[in-house]
Amino acid sequence: MKNVIIHTTNDEIVSLKLVDKILSDKEFKNYNFDIFVGESNFFRKLKVLIVIILFGSIARLIKESKNKVTLKSLLANYKNCRLINKIENDYDFGLNVYGINKISLQKYKIFNFHLGSLKNQRGSFIFFYKFIYNWKSIDLTFHEVNEKYDVGKIYNKRTIELDNNTNATDICFLYLNNLDFLKQSIKKKDGIDYIEYKDYEKINLVPSFTKLLKLIIKYFYRKV
Repeated sequence: MKNVIIHTTNDEIVSLKLVDKILSDKEFKNYNFDIFVGESNFFRKLKVLIVIILFGSIARLIKESKNKVTLKSLLANYKNCRLINKIENDYDFGLNVYGINKISLQKYKIFNFHLGSLKNQRGSFIFFYKFIYNWKSIDLTFHEVNEKYDVGKIYNKRTIELDNNTNATDICFLYLNNLDFLKQSIKKKDGIDYIEYKDYEKINLVPSFTKLLKLIIKYFYRKV
């Protein structure tokens, strides 16, 4: 019986749906899962909403919100999981599934599902920076967490090609459209095959409201 900790966010539209996919997989039915939830603050949520309004699809967001997964439903549906508010136990490994809090290294390995390439799409708000940097593809990346942010051994990655119609909402749901990547990645975590970039671009931080406004104005000015 393996003991696993999942770091995630109380986001019922994306994050908890991904956690639900892991918990529901028959391959992991004999695992014990502790779920540690971080909360996104109001200003971060507001910035996400601004990006979705300007670069995404509110209609799809509303559609996806009709099929929410809640913490309550996870705890009711899966007897092998529990919600914790303090990390005390030793685990076989940890998973970060769209968690937004900085994770402290432990003696066990922790693996992160990152939306973006660790080469040039590190950090947060990839669904926004895609338009600023005109990325033509975005990677799904499963990597081992180390002392640097979004740097480490990559055990699995999948490149998703984007077309001109891909919007910010579509990018937010890339993992939900590639659920098989979750199980595939977890199975590869103990493998000897991995890649690790020695050179990578700067991290993309959650922009301040001032920077967000400047980047948006610059983007649309460029489009005129």
